[in-house]
Amino acid sequence: MNESAETLPRYMQVMQILRERIASGVYGVDSLIPTEAELCEEFSVSRYTIREALRRLTEAGFVARRQGSGTLVIARQPPGNFTHSMRSLTELFQYAVDTRFAIDEIAPVAVNEAAAALIGCAPGETWLRVQGLRMTRSQDAIICHTTVYIDMRFAWLEPEMRDCVGPLYALIERRAEIPVAEAIQTTNAVPMPEDIRIRLDAPKGAYALRLVRCYLDRDGATMVVSINHHPADRFSYTMRIRRDALEG
Repeated sequence: MNESAETLPRYMQVMQILRERIASGVYGVDSLIPTEAELCEEFSVSRYTIREALRRLTEAGFVARRQGSGTLVIARQPPGNFTHSMRSLTELFQYAVDTRFAIDEIAPVAVNEAAAALIGCAPGETWLRVQGLRMTRSQDAIICHTTVYIDMRFAWLEPEMRDCVGPLYALIERRAEIPVAEAIQTTNAVPMPEDIRIRLDAPKGAYALRLVRCYLDRDGATMVVSINHHPADRFSYTMRIRRDALEG
């Protein structure tokens, strides 16, 4: 397991190992994977950790859990619909590692009013714009169209962006030594822009789920803004909400 994987929560490490075994055929389609007890013993983790790993595999479409019958492998690769689930920057980082950003264009631009409203800056300001398609690593299936706006103080990193593995914000954190303190995500349904509709091979009149993420430094200044257009009929976003311990 590589160094970046070792920084992930244990349930995600277990999930990755099980997913690799499924993809390689160690656990074949229509076969059962080991029981929770066997996995707990193998990985030296709690039953909760195993259940969370299996829940993630179930959400991704690799397995189906059947009461009294165990966990059945139903696919070596995830289905066409893409399910997005994350609760921390760690999980967001892993999402970017597990997918691939095929960059079409990198250029400084004077942002228009629409982009400025999403970035939170004045129209006409210059930002480094990165555009392309995010794709699955396993099948090169298109997940979404992504436009990233990067503060010009980090424009010197442009030569390293095309070969970046993982999210661009992580490259900036590592090279500029400025950590992201928080990310703010806004999700809404919008008519799909025509140029993006063509790239995503979506029907005329299609809607997109637009995810806008603003990455802020410790002073609250915007470092990076990513705008992701997902075809509404191919994407779902999962969030788990737990009751607060002090809530009545």
